[in-house]
Amino acid sequence: MIKRADMRIRDPYIVPYKGVYYVYKTVADMSLVYFKSTDLENWEEGGTVFSITEDSWATRDLWASEIHEYKSKFYLFTSSLGRNGLRGTQVSVSETPEGPFIPLKNGPLTPEGQSCIDGTLYVDDNGVPYIVYSHDWPDNYVKEKSAYVGEICAAQVDEDLVNIVGEPFRLFASDESPISYKTPHNIIYKDEKTKRYGSDGPWIEKLSTGGLFLAWSPYLENNYVVLPVISESGDIHGPWKHLDEPFFADNGGHAMFFRDFDGSLKMALHAPEAPPMERMHIFNIEEKDGTLAITEEI
Repeated sequence: MIKRADMRIRDPYIVPYKGVYYVYKTVADMSLVYFKSTDLENWEEGGTVFSITEDSWATRDLWASEIHEYKSKFYLFTSSLGRNGLRGTQVSVSETPEGPFIPLKNGPLTPEGQSCIDGTLYVDDNGVPYIVYSHDWPDNYVKEKSAYVGEICAAQVDEDLVNIVGEPFRLFASDESPISYKTPHNIIYKDEKTKRYGSDGPWIEKLSTGGLFLAWSPYLENNYVVLPVISESGDIHGPWKHLDEPFFADNGGHAMFFRDFDGSLKMALHAPEAPPMERMHIFNIEEKDGTLAITEEI
């Protein structure tokens, strides 16, 4: 048994199922193991649920795992580095959250010609599934801006989550957020100084108003944050409105939302953004005034 405060974990994703909470952790960038808990505080390690194999399209960097219950099965979204040098999000399936998860195909669901990470599942009110993801570096350099500009994108997928249907579309670019635009991450890449507007961890939460709340994380200069965006129409195509204040601004991010077994909405993220000190933090969330707000950390 391990206390939450003692568990190093990035991009935590919590699955509530039959009285047990599950969270997933990458091991050596190649495998994924699960931990389970009944109180979100004390965690017991389970087994391996997924690994990158020798014949896989991916080579390493098993990141940002998410497990979505969809049509009575569990679908694992993982982002990895492909043999073509670009990242992508693959989808695998299992009958239970304890795995094992079997890839739906030997390749990513995200566009293979782009470097894509942090894919998540969104299902609209008509039951139409979408993958929402980050198009991020190294193939997102915008010469006119002298910067790497991340984008939050989406694509409709078939009901089996195997292939994209139609053309992917952009929800917004990272530098369209006033907060992100004012404070880019200054980096040295390929021995040159440049700017990066990151676009990690998109997550869409439906509001009781019919609108959509999207949380995402750029790395600002010396601070990792969660920023909020709202689609008041409730349409994934937007328009998306960037709010004026960060949702979380204490050097943590890659948020996801879940409901506990009492039905209360909670958010999980990792903080600080300072390896190897990352820990899972959980917050109570309330809806008010057409958006979401943090009330307290548990």
